[in-house]
Amino acid sequence: MLRFLPLLVLLGACGPDYVFGRQDYMDTFFQEPPAKVDILWVVDNSPSMQQEQEEVANRFENFIYSFEQTNIEFHIGVITTDMDIDNPDRATLLGDPPVLTPAVENYRDLFVERVQVGLSGSDMERGLEAAYQAVTEPMISDRNAGFLRSNAVLSIIIVSDENDCSDRGALPADATNIDCYEHSEMLVPVAEYVSTFRAMRSDPSQVVGSAIVGPRRDEGCQASVPGTRYMNFAESLGGVEGNICEENFSGIMEDLGLTVSGVRASFQLTYTPVEHTIEVFVAESEKDTAEAQWTPVAESPEAGWTFDFDTRYLTFHGDSVPERGAVIHVRYDIAG
Repeated sequence: MLRFLPLLVLLGACGPDYVFGRQDYMDTFFQEPPAKVDILWVVDNSPSMQQEQEEVANRFENFIYSFEQTNIEFHIGVITTDMDIDNPDRATLLGDPPVLTPAVENYRDLFVERVQVGLSGSDMERGLEAAYQAVTEPMISDRNAGFLRSNAVLSIIIVSDENDCSDRGALPADATNIDCYEHSEMLVPVAEYVSTFRAMRSDPSQVVGSAIVGPRRDEGCQASVPGTRYMNFAESLGGVEGNICEENFSGIMEDLGLTVSGVRASFQLTYTPVEHTIEVFVAESEKDTAEAQWTPVAESPEAGWTFDFDTRYLTFHGDSVPERGAVIHVRYDIAG
């Protein structure tokens, strides 16, 4: 579990920052694996998803490897994106037992079986709403009881070749996915889902969202629609954004396993910083903190960090994501 150990350094009365009334602050984060993780797979079951479902199933070993190396107590559940009112199993964990754990002897085979959720689902994929209903009342105390633990990291992984159409009834009953795309203003804002999931944990960093979806149009992918809402969801919650058009999911599944098992990309700062004062440094090990070789990390959306002033989350990207066991220092002036 990540620990937040802020260190406050008040600058001396003679320093220039005192004149401007600023405080220099440093947040310290540790890239530590959690003890428990609840993983919800939300899989598109529309007619175009056979190959993608098979690829997730075939690459499950790449995903689960990190969990076995760190002995994390995991719960795994699978639901579909079909939230049509005539679907009696909407937001319901599939299979028996519905929750896969290390104690389930054949959990690998069961996951491979149930993640191939079929192809008869709605073409109005509502993955965000499905995830929301699956882990809230009344489902979490009824049909999905036993999946969610209050002291576990919650990880939501969405797999779809369409964009999200979570509208909570705002669109007409006979609406199609085309109506969804043309009237996106009627959909539930992604930020609302992000805030709701984060509020489920006393430490909001214990919620991770990831997505294997269609890339943006300029990346080229004839077989999918850009999953922009799902990508925004994953970006906001510091998870993996995988391209569903890749022929081989081994790399995506390995990245997902690392992320879900404790390699975080996003960290929330204690205070709102003054713009352009953020400095980020990473050391390889907590043991080396006293004599650490601190490596500066540049601001970059490709291979560095970015900062969201609305949520105070600093997010690492690409190869800059700190490895397990690393220590992160973020120094900045407090805005006030």
